[in-house]
Amino acid sequence: MTARPAALLALSLLPALLLGATEQASTDTIISDCGGGVTGGGGGTCIEVDGTAALLRRPRAGAPAEETRLDVPAPYARIAALLDSAGFVRMPRGAPSNMTCSITWLRDGQSHVVTWGIGRAPAARQPAWREIETLSG
Repeated sequence: MTARPAALLALSLLPALLLGATEQASTDTIISDCGGGVTGGGGGTCIEVDGTAALLRRPRAGAPAEETRLDVPAPYARIAALLDSAGFVRMPRGAPSNMTCSITWLRDGQSHVVTWGIGRAPAARQPAWREIETLSG
């Protein structure tokens, strides 16, 4: 496992993003994430604009993120197009639940996060979510 600062920074911003902070990132990144429950752990996928991708995992709440770099390029442009066509940046943030999933899009110094209860991805988010999930095998 390797630690890439941009992805770890983006993952570390998720709690602030979920709470409504206006943190900004310097790179365009799409992050999918699910976690919570008893341990607070979870994981997801981080996709950078250059196609670099990594699987993210945290064994419990507050634990440092573990990152495993993927050896195949990720289709950032295709996923971004799916998010655009779904009107992602206009979607309401949603609310966390016991087990919460989210997509966070850091782009042009702005961020938008949309959350939902695990297993209940709304229809408009499903195409992008499925595309991201194919990366995790």
